[in-house]
Amino acid sequence: MTPEDRLAAFLSADAAPARPTVDAAFVAEVMQRVARRELQLKLASAAVTAAAAGAVLWACAPVLDLAVHALAPVLLPAAGILTLAAAAGLLGAQVLARR
Repeated sequence: MTPEDRLAAFLSADAAPARPTVDAAFVAEVMQRVARRELQLKLASAAVTAAAAGAVLWACAPVLDLAVHALAPVLLPAAGILTLAAAAGLLGAQVLARR
């Protein structure tokens, strides 16, 4: 037996096993259930986080109310200037994007 024959016999003897057929509908159903579980888990964690943040803000409402009333007159001019700058930037970006 020549080396080429031995190599051919070796390569043909270790052929990969046949791949079993996979039902596409079954795979899609499993993937859909997994995605639904992940969505439910993310929604539940987001709801818990929102509830906790709401409780913290509710508890801090009196202090935040005082802070807003004290700082609003001071920060009003700066907020107006920043709003106008942001609007000019957005409009300028749209004009430049058209060119």
